[in-house]
Amino acid sequence: MRTLLLAGAAALILTALPATLNAQDAATEAEPRPTNTQTADEANAKAHPAPQTTTVTTTATGRTVVTSNNPGNLSAPPPQAFNKTYPVCTRELQDNCQNPGEGGAPGKSRALGYWPGEPASERTDRGG
Repeated sequence: MRTLLLAGAAALILTALPATLNAQDAATEAEPRPTNTQTADEANAKAHPAPQTTTVTTTATGRTVVTSNNPGNLSAPPPQAFNKTYPVCTRELQDNCQNPGEGGAPGKSRALGYWPGEPASERTDRGG
């Protein structure tokens, strides 16, 4: 019974959704679209980066130099992203914080002092 109710609700939603989306996109004469907005298609067209380019040049010494350009991946982070100090994470603070004991934060670090893929017989820091 529950499956039947869920299927009916899903069918109702799927039949009403296209009409709702079309109504949102259509600008009527009574409600013209403001000039500072753009449609989703216009925003997506602007968001696509330029195509990847590769140039091959030969120097005077005969060396071949291949230069690739991947637009969108080469920009540096903004200056305000550097040298930030983050508070230590707590039960209440979970976002934009630093784990206790890591990166110089106070508290006990849970980092392992050895590489976990190394066999125990080869570890030099065996205690005991």
